[in-house]
Amino acid sequence: MAIAALWFTRVRGYLLSLMIFLTVLGSHAAVNLVSREMYRGPDRGFEFTGADLVCWALILAMVARFPRRIEWFPRNTWLLLLFFLDACLLAATAAEPLYTAFSLWKCLRIFCLYWCTVNCLRLGTHRRYVWLGYAGAATILTVLAVQQKYLQGIYRVHGPFDHSNTIPLYANLMLPVLLIWGLCDRELPLWKSVGSIALSLGLLFAVICTFSRAGIAFAAGCFLCAVLWSNLRSASLRVGVRVRTGTLALGLLMALGIVRVAGPILSRIQTAPKASETARDEFNHAAQLMLRDHPFGIGLNNFSYVLTHHTEYRQNFEAMKNEETAGVAHHIYWLTAAETGYLGLALYLTIIVRFAWSAWRGARRNKSIHGTLL
Repeated sequence: MAIAALWFTRVRGYLLSLMIFLTVLGSHAAVNLVSREMYRGPDRGFEFTGADLVCWALILAMVARFPRRIEWFPRNTWLLLLFFLDACLLAATAAEPLYTAFSLWKCLRIFCLYWCTVNCLRLGTHRRYVWLGYAGAATILTVLAVQQKYLQGIYRVHGPFDHSNTIPLYANLMLPVLLIWGLCDRELPLWKSVGSIALSLGLLFAVICTFSRAGIAFAAGCFLCAVLWSNLRSASLRVGVRVRTGTLALGLLMALGIVRVAGPILSRIQTAPKASETARDEFNHAAQLMLRDHPFGIGLNNFSYVLTHHTEYRQNFEAMKNEETAGVAHHIYWLTAAETGYLGLALYLTIIVRFAWSAWRGARRNKSIHGTLL
């Protein structure tokens, strides 16, 4: 892959598509070294995936071919490095340093994916290859959702992941982008535009089939905001007819869909097990206690380990008191605070805000499709 990407621009484009697509396969396309599969934390070994292999090949090709044109330190690299160094220091005091090492390895892999994507686009890889990767991943999620719901009879589909709640977290990143792409990008042929819009509806369907209440609410918000944003930008992009026609068709489809799914969703809200909410509150409370006792954090990926071996943090548990191995907090901010302390949480929030602000600033300054996608 590296040799081919070294010489052919189109190969680099298709490899970028493949890298994006392979993220949807998760552990189905992964090798896990020093595996600890029984651990309940998010990282259970020194894992690398098919997406990582493609990424590393692209990095090799770009460094060898374009050493003077690549951006060695992309936007917010220094903030990401500070978070990583803070996590490295915490490994020295973590209850189980090996589990922290698992997450540090994942941090490096994530940065490679980020660095590779930035430089592929910087070197002129066309956005259609990004669209192709998104479309492929959305197709897999949609097909698996239909198969698991209607052929296998699974109540809460999980797609290619190990838990149904992962689908909204993954799908909601792509859903509004594919919808805006289909409505606003004049370079997309008509059949690809229709396909992009259909795939965004497919992702919405997949999220609904998980019956994740928060996930459905966010997906609906993403969908409506993407349609509104497309209409606001349609004049500058000269795609008014396409956007208006697409909005009308989507409005009719959404009205029919709401009639179809309102009953099951309301039933899910009314009959959701109380123990599930209680368990989340218990984990979040345990995270607060850990932060109180360890203001600098207990170490990345150590929440489950500490909660299992330090019974003082679970002595008031009711819903999850009989678990031999404790799980993790479902609240990402409390989990990050417990594992990396106040400093880690502040860095984490700053990174999110800076990326979001950069995207918003780019959207305001750039009236083209690139700004709209930002």
